Amino acid sequence: MRDKIVLAYSGGLDTSIIIPWLHEHYDADVIAYVGDVGQGDDLEAVADKAYATGASKVIVEDLRDEFVTDFVFPAVRAGAVYEHKYLLGTSLARPVIAKHQVHAALREG
Repeated sequence: MRDKIVLAYSGGLDTSIIIPWLHEHYDADVIAYVGDVGQGDDLEAVADKAYATGASKVIVEDLRDEFVTDFVFPAVRAGAVYEHKYLLGTSLARPVIAKHQVHAALREG
């Protein structure tokens, strides 16, 4: 049985080119994990791109409620902004995506 890698996948250039690289260097099945945190992307198109670049499976999960409740609201209450004007949306999203990526990896073996 081949090894499996669960990759946090955004559909951008970096995560798209890493899928064939992982195949080539690790001979592993790459499962693209897409966390919907309300970023507004066409998630069907993101999944299609993951398959087109070589993903063996794509997992898309809706993380919006948990992201807002457990990460955004506490950050807003704490006044967490960068340079007094930028909200930390992208950096706040990473922990909730990573948490569910690990859960997906455990489910996938």
